[in-house]
Amino acid sequence: MPQLKFLDKTLHGLKLPAQGQVEWWDTLMPGFGMKVGSGGRKSFQVLTRIDGKVRRFTLKPAFPILTLAQARDQARKIIADAHSGIDPVAAKKAELQAAKKHARNTFGAVAADFMADHAKNLRTRAEMQRKLDVELLPHWGDRPIASITRGDVKALLREKARSGGIAANRLLALISKIFTWALDEEIIGASPAVRLPRLGEEHERERTLEPGEIEAAWEAFDRAGYPFGPLFKMMLVTGQRRGEVAGMKWSEIGPDGWKLPLARAKTKQGHMVPLSSLAREILAGVPQVGEHVFRASEDKPLQGWSKAKKRIGGDWRLHDLRRTMATQMRSIGIDRLVVSKILNHAEGGITKVYDRHAADPEKAAAMERWANRLREIISGATSQKVVAFETRP
Repeated sequence: MPQLKFLDKTLHGLKLPAQGQVEWWDTLMPGFGMKVGSGGRKSFQVLTRIDGKVRRFTLKPAFPILTLAQARDQARKIIADAHSGIDPVAAKKAELQAAKKHARNTFGAVAADFMADHAKNLRTRAEMQRKLDVELLPHWGDRPIASITRGDVKALLREKARSGGIAANRLLALISKIFTWALDEEIIGASPAVRLPRLGEEHERERTLEPGEIEAAWEAFDRAGYPFGPLFKMMLVTGQRRGEVAGMKWSEIGPDGWKLPLARAKTKQGHMVPLSSLAREILAGVPQVGEHVFRASEDKPLQGWSKAKKRIGGDWRLHDLRRTMATQMRSIGIDRLVVSKILNHAEGGITKVYDRHAADPEKAAAMERWANRLREIISGATSQKVVAFETRP
């Protein structure tokens, strides 16, 4: 068998066999050589013994991408491992399996499974995903979830609390949900977020907007334009929750009003929301493009609530619009039970058994009275104007 001295000029000038292939072996490193085919293909080879069995390995990539020096380094490692009983193929397979296991058990991978499983139907899913993308994945995305300690969680929450204790509380709630889900799925043995104290003190809000604030807010809604301007108006006019209004679809709107499905209602009880003349005026000014009434550039529910509210201004929160509507309705003599039905509160007695999706004259009349009162507030004049509204087929 011919011997090969590994010089560059020799490698490029090897005589090709007439047919088949020939092997050239290194005089400097026993077991290392090159296989040359009749078509001119050359590949580095290693021949060695592992546990008494002769094994042949082809080095990758093929010559000339893999240089002589690189091939010798690979061969030297394979031969050294072989003398220690290490099979490079089995070692590589174990390495790949370990990498796959690591990828499956990173915080990012577990969080993605959590969102796909636990959070897939939650109305707050978009906000949860935003918190994940902005607050958690940049810190923990590639880390094994089991390696995240209680100290890691506390440090992240302390950093968040610098910008607001309430925001830190919301982040803690999400972290706790993810780790509790991972614990239930037997991915981890313990949650590092269990029994962590809240960093921000919270009180139940009783804030309602005064008539002057309502007038200023309505003007700001006009300036904001679509989609958030009319969306915020609709929240105040109907008294429904922001996620419910933001998810409104044209197919849900009919002659009797807006049929809010139970899948999107916070109480898991859908109901018919009567649309007053003012509500239909707002809808008449909204472009009917796509499935959602209030849409982003793509036909899906909106994001960016905080920025939109900041542009509106005012010392109030979006949920205060719902409370304001309820308070104003009671102030003009609308019965508490009717207000409760409009707000879709989960109560016992009659509000528990009545047909929530049926047309309700009392609710419709109350909504029109509120619309007229709201017109008085924002313009100083009572209006009975009713605008015809053609629903989308």
